[in-house]
Formats: sequence, C-alpha cells, structure tokens
Amino acid sequence: MHFEHGDDGQDPKEKINYKDTFRLISGLLLTEKRGFSVATAWLLLSTAFNLLTPIIVKYIIDKAIPAADKRLLAVSAAALFLNSVLFLATNYMLRMRLIKTGQQIMTDLKKRMLAHMLALDLPFYAEFPVGRLNARVQADTSTLYELFTETTVNILRDVLMFVVTFGVMFYYSPKLTLLLCSALPFVVVISSVFLRKSSTLFITVRKLASEISGFLTEHLNAAGLLQAFNREAMTAGRLEDVNKRKFDAELKAEMMMIIFFMSIIMISPVSIAVILGVGGGWVIGGTMTIGTLVMFILYIDKLFEPIFSVSEHVSIIQRSFSAGHRIQKILDRRPGITDPEKPHYLRSIQHGIEFRNVWMRYADDAPWVLKDVSFTLPKGKSLAIVGETGGGKTTVTNLLFKFYTPQKGKILIDGTDLGRISLNSLRTSIGLVQQDIYLFPGTIMQNLKLMDEAIPDAMVHDAIKTVGLEAFFKRHGLNKHITEKGANLSGGEKQVIALARAMVLNQEALVFDEATSHIDPYTERLINTAMQRLLSRKTMIIIAHRLSTIRHADHILLVSEGEVKESGTHDELLAKGGTYARYYKLQFGEEAT
Repeated sequence: MHFEHGDDGQDPKEKINYKDTFRLISGLLLTEKRGFSVATAWLLLSTAFNLLTPIIVKYIIDKAIPAADKRLLAVSAAALFLNSVLFLATNYMLRMRLIKTGQQIMTDLKKRMLAHMLALDLPFYAEFPVGRLNARVQADTSTLYELFTETTVNILRDVLMFVVTFGVMFYYSPKLTLLLCSALPFVVVISSVFLRKSSTLFITVRKLASEISGFLTEHLNAAGLLQAFNREAMTAGRLEDVNKRKFDAELKAEMMMIIFFMSIIMISPVSIAVILGVGGGWVIGGTMTIGTLVMFILYIDKLFEPIFSVSEHVSIIQRSFSAGHRIQKILDRRPGITDPEKPHYLRSIQHGIEFRNVWMRYADDAPWVLKDVSFTLPKGKSLAIVGETGGGKTTVTNLLFKFYTPQKGKILIDGTDLGRISLNSLRTSIGLVQQDIYLFPGTIMQNLKLMDEAIPDAMVHDAIKTVGLEAFFKRHGLNKHITEKGANLSGGEKQVIALARAMVLNQEALVFDEATSHIDPYTERLINTAMQRLLSRKTMIIIAHRLSTIRHADHILLVSEGEVKESGTHDELLAKGGTYARYYKLQFGEEAT
C-alpha cells in the first residue's frame, strides 16, 4: 500500500480555469443576491458606527470636558455608549444574515452536486474514489462557505474602513497621516512574503491531513485483517511517519505565522510612539488638540487592519478558486449514457429481453469481456448465467442496466434498442439484487422501502408474504436497527433483505447477480424457496456461482472467457456431461462431504 490519499484530486501542474470558476462563484452569489444586499446594508451601518467611535471620543475631549458642561458630557458619553450598542447590534445582524445566506448557498450546492454525481455513470466512480468525492462535497463547499460568509463582505468592509479612516485622519492632520502611511510599504511587503511562503506550507499541511484521514479510513476498515496477521505495530509505525511529516510542516507554518504576526504587532506600538512623539509636540505647540491626538491613536488599528487582512483574504480567495475549480470539474462532467432526444418510455415488458451479438470491453486497450453473446429471455421466463469468476457474467447486468454501452451488437427489450429506452423507465421496470449489498443505517423497514416513506407498510408486508419470508422478518423484527453497511447482519441476512427490497419495489423483471454466494445453508434454502415462487411471477435473470438456485431456471447459459460455451436447461446440460455438469457434480459433491 502507498499513501495516495493526500491527493486532493487536482494535478499541481493543472491550471485553474478562473473564467469558469468565477462564473460558478458569481452564479452562487447571484442566487442569494437579496441576502447579500441585506448583509451589505448591515455592513455599511456596522462600519459607520465602528468608525464613528474615535470622532465621538475626540469631541468629548476637545469640547465637552474643556467646556466643563456636565450635561454636554453626559449626552456625549451616552452617545458613545449608544454608538457602541448599535455597532454590536448591526454587526450581529450582519453575521446572522451572512451565516443564513451562506448556509443556504451551501445546502443548494451540495444538493446540486449530489444529484449531478448520482446521474453520472460507473466509469466516473472508477476515476474518482468515494473519499475524494466526499471531500469535494464537504471540504470544498466549506471553503466556499468561508469565502461567502467572511471574505466577500469583509473585503468591502476593509476597503471602506481604510478609505474613510485615511480620509478622516488626513482631514485633521495631513502631515501626521502621511507620516504614518510611510509604514504601509513595509506592511505590504511583510504580508506578501508571508502569503507566498505560507501558502505552500498550508497546502502541504492540508494534503498530509487528507493523507492521514484516508490512511485511517482504509486501515480501520481492515482492522480485523491487520489483527489476524499481527500488523498493528507496523501500521502504527507507518502512521507515525506521515504524522511526523505533518508535524514538521505544521511547525514551520506556525513559526512563520508567529513571525508574521509579531512583525505586524510591532507596527501598532511604533505608530503610537510616532503619534505621541510628533503629535504630542504639536499639541504642546498648540497646532493640534489632545482630542485629535487620541483620535489618531484610536484610528491606528482601523488604518492598518485592512492591510493586515489582505494576506488572509488572498489566501482564502486562492483556496476558494481551487475548491471552485474542482467542484466545477465535477459539474462539467456529463454522463456517458444519456437519454435520446425522444426516448422510448418502457411501460411494461410485453415480449422479452434479447442480447444480439453483443461485444463489450471496459477500455479500448482492454481485452473483450463479452464476445458475440446472444440470448433471448421471453417475458415470464427465467435465465440463469453461470461460469467462473471474471468470465463476463456481471457485465451482462452492467449492460442491461445501461451502466455501460456495448461496443458492438444490440440489446433489445420488446424489439426496442436499449439505447432508445429512457434510463428512469428501464430501471423502474427491472430490479437488481447484488452480491455486494448496501444497507443504509436505519431500521429493516426503512431499508425495505429504500428510505422512501411514501411506500405504505402494507406493500412491504404483501411483498414479504409473496416470497414466503414472513418467518424470517418476524424473527428479526422490521424495526430492528441496521448499523452502517449492515455490519450487524450476516451476508445471508443482508441478501434476504435485498431480495425482499426488490419485491417491495414491485419491478416487473428481476436480476439476481451472484445473490446466493457466501450464505449459510439455512438462508440458501430460504432464498431458494422464495425464488421458486418468483419464477412463476417474474421475468428473471439469475447470475450465481452456486448452482442450487438455478436448477429450476427455464434456460441456463455457461459463460467462460466472455463467450457462451454451453446453453440449455439444467437436465440438458447435465446430460451433455460438459463443464456445467462438472461444476454441478463438484459443487454438490463438496457439500455432501
């Protein structure tokens, strides 16, 4: 194994498409333009109250106190208090509006991404591991959330604060203002150096954090295997190595931040010293009031704070454009298999399913998985496909469900080419039970309904009764809670639930892809009984390694190396004494012993 989870899905040499990414980000902003307009209004008020404080203080020192007017002093002090309250109130309203607006954008974006990804075909999921897709939906949208709730509005606030502060200070003392602004080039240089150096370090830290997360997920899922082979210490050692690299990178990043902020912090006391030294001399000389001197001290942070924030804003914008670029790449992906302009909607299967000279391979340079495969499955009949692992059996399922498209040949339902049939109507008409069964965390009842609460309980009970599984579900209870991935159930129990789930959805045809492998004899007999009931009710395709479930199938194909090697009923194939007969005798001979 190698540490590959640090890959964030973006080639370091890949250029960000700023045009498309900006279109995505601006489009998201425009969807909530009313929310951002309200936030901007609160921002203007909040900034105004914030900048008004030093002016009120100046007025109190220069006017109210020298006049010895207690009433004026009380009114001025009350105005200062009220201004502070209004600043806090408007700032609170600003934060709440930004949070609500940002959350709404993120909720809509996540829903849009999930719907889009679920519409993509299987090659997409082979290219993008689930962990990376999860990072796109969770981590990258969180980065954009930070942009929408912090940076976008704060940039406007910082510009306003700097311009107004500079204007007020320049109005009262142009010389002192220009003297203080001589420190601005130093601030800009320090900020740009920090941004350039730290961005590389923080990217490294984020990648290593992703690497550790992926490593933990991979190895915790294999905890039993690692324990069985005494690999706990070795695994911990490998994790220690990547942890050490992350520690070193974080330490360098934190040291750089400390140096940066210490340099920035020094600007404030130095500026105050300049104000007191130069401005104090002017106060003594009578060319500046004490109130103006105090006002300048109070405005120092408001003058330099926007400059300090530039590096943070640029960093967030860079991360946001990287995240937006990765999100846009997913949204730009189009399904390899889509409905035609005028699709045929499959209401029901009237005649049957036909594979006609079908050839299939998963890549242009890959070997053929199916070679000139042909068969016909009439409505109401059953077809079993058997053969060794990797022989091409599951590919038949992938093609029938339009997960992939064959390179040559045709697949027909009632004489209509599969390519012309709408995906939704196809998958509504045909159900699927797979070997790798996914069950959602929740009750058995919820999983039987596939989390669709619109399905009445009566329909579930009818489906269970139809296939004779009442005793099984009575023993387990429909309200039994299923843990993640059905970890608290056996493989056989999960397959029974998957079988019943397919029946609840009441699809006209059913495909059982290796549905009876890896189960105990009791559960196998249970499924065999249920399937025998279904054989007279459904059009069925059964794909299995174990042969006990297919003896009653109307027709059996033995597929090997992508080709149909043998074809016939169970009895006919046994009589031929070929590969099928050998499989059958070997399997049941093993079970007898």
